[in-house]
Amino acid sequence: MWKCKVRPTMTCLRGCTNIITAYKKEHNMPFITSFERIGIKKGRQEGRQQGLKKGRQEGRQEGQTNLIVRMLKRRWGTLDPELEIRLSRLSLAQLENLGEMLWDFKNPKDLQQWLDNEANRGN
Repeated sequence: MWKCKVRPTMTCLRGCTNIITAYKKEHNMPFITSFERIGIKKGRQEGRQQGLKKGRQEGRQEGQTNLIVRMLKRRWGTLDPELEIRLSRLSLAQLENLGEMLWDFKNPKDLQQWLDNEANRGN
C-alpha cells in the first residue's frame, strides 16, 4: 500500500473520495460499515433460526397429520377427502389432542363431530 508523502488537503481528500465512490459504483461495491456488517450477520443468523424453528414445527405438524390419516384409513378402510383436508388444517396442538381421542371414535361421523367442535371452539 502506498503512503502519501505530502500532507493531504481537503481538496485532495475530496478528490480521493470521489475516485473511490466512482470505482465502487462502477464495480457495484457498496460501502458497508463494520456496524452494518455485524447487523447483517446477526439478522441472517436470526432469520436462519426462525426459519429452522418454523420448518421443524411444520414438519412435526405434517408428520402428525400423515400418521393420523394412515391410522384412520387402516381403521375404517377409506377416509373422505374432505376429512383429510380438514385434518391437514389443524394446528399441532389440535392434532395432539386428536391423537389422544382417536380411539374413542366409533365411525367417521364421530370424527366429523369432533372437527366441527374444534372449528366452533376456534371461532
